[in-house]
This record gives sequence, C-alpha cells and structure tokens, in this order.
Amino acid sequence: MDTHTTTPADLAAAITTAWGAHLARGARQASPHPYVYASAWRPCVRRMVLEMTQPDALPVWPPDVLARFRRGDDRERDLLADLARIGRDATPPFSVIGQQQRFELRDHKSRVAITGKVDAQLKLDHDRAAVPIEVKAWSPFLVDRIERFEDLFDNPWTRPGAYQLLTYLFGAAVPFGFLLLDRSGLPLVVPVELHEHFDKLEDFLARAEQALDHQAAGTLPAFLENDAAECQRCPFYGSTCNPPIGGAGVRVLTDPELEALLTRREALDAAATEFDRIDKDIKGRLRGIESAVAGPFLIEGRWGKQSKVDLPAALKAQYTRTDPKGRFTLTVTRLS
Repeated sequence: MDTHTTTPADLAAAITTAWGAHLARGARQASPHPYVYASAWRPCVRRMVLEMTQPDALPVWPPDVLARFRRGDDRERDLLADLARIGRDATPPFSVIGQQQRFELRDHKSRVAITGKVDAQLKLDHDRAAVPIEVKAWSPFLVDRIERFEDLFDNPWTRPGAYQLLTYLFGAAVPFGFLLLDRSGLPLVVPVELHEHFDKLEDFLARAEQALDHQAAGTLPAFLENDAAECQRCPFYGSTCNPPIGGAGVRVLTDPELEALLTRREALDAAATEFDRIDKDIKGRLRGIESAVAGPFLIEGRWGKQSKVDLPAALKAQYTRTDPKGRFTLTVTRLS
C-alpha cells in the first residue's frame, strides 16, 4: 500500500484488517480430548460428546469475537491482581494463591471425567482451607441481570459458568466459594454454597459420565428433544449435527451479547408499542398548538418548512429505479 496516496480511512481499514489477521494467527484449533471441560456443561449430552471427539469441526471464531475473548482474559488477570492487593488491607485479610491450577474430577468408574483450571483460590486464615474463586468478564448485558448465584442458571450463556464453579468446590472439598464478575463500577462478588446446589453438581457428573461412555463406545447420544432454541444455538447444528427440527439452512449466531440484547428487546417490546400508540395519539391531538400547559407539562410546538416536488407520472416513472435489496425488514420471533 502506498501511504502517500491512500486516505486516512484506507489506513484505518488496513490497520483493522491487520489486527484481525494477528488475532487469527494466534488462535489455536481445539483437538479431541478424553474428558469434559469444567466450563462445558450442556443441556445436550450429544453436544458434549461432539465437543470431546470432533472439536475441529467447530467453526472458526471471527476476529471480532477473538478480540472479545482476549479483552476478557486481560480483564480477568487485572481483577485477580487487584484482588491480591486488596486482600492485604481487607477485614478479614486474605491472600490470592494457586492461580490457574489444574483440576480433575473422577466419575463413579474412576475415570477423569471433568477437568479445568481454577482461576485462583482465596486463603482466608490459617484455620480454613483455601476456597476457589472463578473470575468472569462476561458481556455487561449478561452481568447486569445477575444479583445472586442462582441467577446464573436463568441464562444459557452464564449457566455453564455456574456448573463450572460447583465442580471446583466439590473437587476442593470446601463448602463455599466465590464468583467474581467484572462490571461497570465495583466488580460483583457473588458467594455460592455447595450444599444448596448439590443436585446440579450430580447432574453435571451424570452427564459427563454418559459422554465418556459414548466416547468409549464410539457412539452418539440421541438428539436433544423439545428444545429447538438450544439446538439452533449449538455451533454443530446444521453441519455435524442435524436434529429433525425446522429451519434447515438457517445461519446459527453464537453470540451471547446479541442474544441478551434480543431478550431485552423482547421485554421492552410491549412498552415500546404502547409508547408509539400514545405518542401518535398525543401528537394528533396537539397538532397546531404552539404553546400550552396541561397539568405539570409545558407544551411547545413550532411550524417548519416542508418541500415536495410534484412530477408528472411519466417523468416520475422515467427516473424511478427499483433496487431488489434497497429495503431490509427484520422480524424476530422467539423459538420457544
């Protein structure tokens, strides 16, 4: 590229392209593994098996998503560094130890069923064992809906993180731990007690054991039933896995932030519709009124110029061109 003839906009685009290529070169392709990752609880055991046996079939993450992953990793490291400094002056004081320690949990057949890396452990005092702490830099659209640990189970994108922390508590044989969530302002520290969610831990262990059984036998579990939304959220859908549901050929978008925005849009839809109806009614009643008071409301209106050109039909037709993709209409429908 000749930097003497290119525009600033061209240079900005070139930098963005090079940045994306840099992130893509650093991305590692997943390889088959004989266990379930602690962060990979799924409602579909078939997907768990595919993630163990055919991870190379997963689509490549685009540069924008890789950039989000990298920013999240950087933020998690920053939070742990801050936490270590804070612990020295806290009451009671604590220290941050054992960062990124490998974790293994065996099933009833003594196989390594679930593995992971614990972000860190908090050492509170000499009499207590260190407790796991898991750090997440999720989208703010997800974190804003979380107040307590139970809220993680309400969203398909945060649910695996909840199961992940429960396995760490069980593996460390400690009764409680913490989830540290990045957000605007102070981070959110969420406590969790294992005994309140032991049923969910047993569910994860049972699913992992089923996945290992199928992997050993070279088979796949049955398709997930009655959950089209989960199937269409799965990155294997439409390629490696084709359950008997509608929507063949539909593009699958695995973007938690987009899904959170769509959920929020749905929640606001009724209020927005009511606002539009009332706004139209009010403007119709007040058309032409330049100054008025209605209760506590001051109403001010003003006229403005409006120009339009009236052309003969033949002349209008002569200069009218139809673009088959000139208008885009979007319809969003909940699957389940």
